[in-house]
Amino acid sequence: MSWPHWLRSPDHPRAQPQDKADGVEREGYIQSAVLAERARIAREMHDIVAHNLSVMIALTDGAALTLDRDPARAREAIHQAAATGRAALAEMRGTFSLLRSGVEDEPVLNPEPSLADMDGLLETARSTGLRVTYRTSGSTEGLSTGMQLAVLRLVQEGITNALKHAPRATDLQVSIRRGQEDLRVVVDNDGISEPVAAEFGNGLIGMRERVALHGGRLFVGPTSSGWRISAWLPLHERGRARP
Repeated sequence: MSWPHWLRSPDHPRAQPQDKADGVEREGYIQSAVLAERARIAREMHDIVAHNLSVMIALTDGAALTLDRDPARAREAIHQAAATGRAALAEMRGTFSLLRSGVEDEPVLNPEPSLADMDGLLETARSTGLRVTYRTSGSTEGLSTGMQLAVLRLVQEGITNALKHAPRATDLQVSIRRGQEDLRVVVDNDGISEPVAAEFGNGLIGMRERVALHGGRLFVGPTSSGWRISAWLPLHERGRARP
């Protein structure tokens, strides 16, 4: 029996030159798909773990500082830290379920995060003591699931960076503006960032990858009053930036 050329291994004795070329191309496609999926998993796990751990550390540090003079406030912070940990576990389970969907018919426990989760995300930031301002311009209705996830994770990373690398930050400003052709996301904090650590590097890589997937551009750096994360995301194929 002779295998069809598209199933035959390029090393098969009866493989023809074109079969071998097709096999190499197929292997390259598979490898690219695997690497892209690994990068996606790394982004999601970093954003979930780094953000929630940063929030929990900020809350427990605050509880330790206020334990003697304001026990009720310290207790509230501890309860919030525990709730953040439980939410992180639930989100991780949901992510793993999405990754394993179709394997042994395991059900998906939670839908993929979207802009509907923005209020909860910002409320968590406020619980750490940050004063959060949220402004939107234009409707976010109709945005793709992938675009909504990218915007949410960009804001989440902005909160994480403020907590981890700008400990003196007191204000966080989040702005989302939708135009006819593009979407702009800006996250500002008024803290002075510490020297960039390895964790920030991973977060920066993840943000760049998310923005690049949508053909957008990313700026991350100091401003005259603090630190800024700014992303430009085109809404249409023709407006996408060249790699």
